[in-house]
Amino acid sequence: MKTYNCYIHIPFCSSKCKYCRFASFSGFSNLKIQTYVDFLCKEILDSDIDGVFLNTIYFGGGTPGVLSLSQFNQIFETLKTKFIFSENIEISIETTPGNITMENIIWWKNLGINRISMGLQTLNEKSLSEIGRDSKGDIIGALDTVKNIGFSNFSIDFIIGLPYVRSGEIIKNIDYLLEKYDFIKHISVYMLEEYYDVPEVKGSKFDNIVYPNDWSNLGLKEEDFSREYIEIKDFLQKNGFNRYEISNYSKPGFECKHNLGYWNHKETLAFGLGAHGFLSGIRFSNSESFIDYYTKKNIIKEHLKEEDLFLEKIMFSLRTSGIDEIYLEKLDNLKVNYFIENNMLYKKNKKIALSDSGVVFMDYILGQII
Repeated sequence: MKTYNCYIHIPFCSSKCKYCRFASFSGFSNLKIQTYVDFLCKEILDSDIDGVFLNTIYFGGGTPGVLSLSQFNQIFETLKTKFIFSENIEISIETTPGNITMENIIWWKNLGINRISMGLQTLNEKSLSEIGRDSKGDIIGALDTVKNIGFSNFSIDFIIGLPYVRSGEIIKNIDYLLEKYDFIKHISVYMLEEYYDVPEVKGSKFDNIVYPNDWSNLGLKEEDFSREYIEIKDFLQKNGFNRYEISNYSKPGFECKHNLGYWNHKETLAFGLGAHGFLSGIRFSNSESFIDYYTKKNIIKEHLKEEDLFLEKIMFSLRTSGIDEIYLEKLDNLKVNYFIENNMLYKKNKKIALSDSGVVFMDYILGQII
């Protein structure tokens, strides 16, 4: 039976984090948020796809947790009017500690949400204050709430390279949290270096974002990212977490089905401002402008050719389980062998995979071997 994944973008946040460059906005009134939800539901109902089975639903943002319970009800009723929920559907929601309350958790569970992803990034108070995130007390309070109610599929995020966070600190944070909260089954670990030295672009959608020039001097040096990444990976694997993608670790059976689908070109419906989807070889995305979104303008559709699909297959494979050797004839084998000899790639089970030291150079390696 053919199934689809579904992504829903909620672009609102209580506040904008300093490092965030996604389509997210703060300071909107409840009335404007309701206007967005109404249009989102109309977009869903107007979809050409109808009556299909959904394997996953992923509420991303932004911070979907800012929606009221009635707004979530409205979206779920609309989805159930249009589509069929598979028996073992995965329904994920991204949220922040500030949106995790007893009332919200209970209501989300009643709606069918069975996976929560909470961005905490660090437990370092000084760093949290600098980047504009919830406090450590808020984080612990949120996790205590989840523990008291009971939830079996919970994910947390960390970022390597945040200001004031020292070497080994993330491991100590994770160790502390895993000891207290056994419902944490998934951990994502990202790197911040792509945000360093990014100039402000006046008059753009990023006009309200500040990229402090001194952040690169307040945390780990960029050359230490690889060592930190390897140490975190080793620690997580020793604690029963499998790395199934370059930045994602989970206990067995708790991999994010939605993300796995994305990396494997699963048919994906997408609704909301800036949402990206993939249907019948066409990758499409809505505009990140509210005016364009409401008037259905600047919807980008890209018909992927066989070569495009191959390039994405190589990229996604390198991020996950590795590139199958059957594709080697289409790659630059001299470069592949060079990276193997220099311990950035290695062979395993008839696949070419990234080594630990090659992870931070993935984009460069891809550019060379394709």
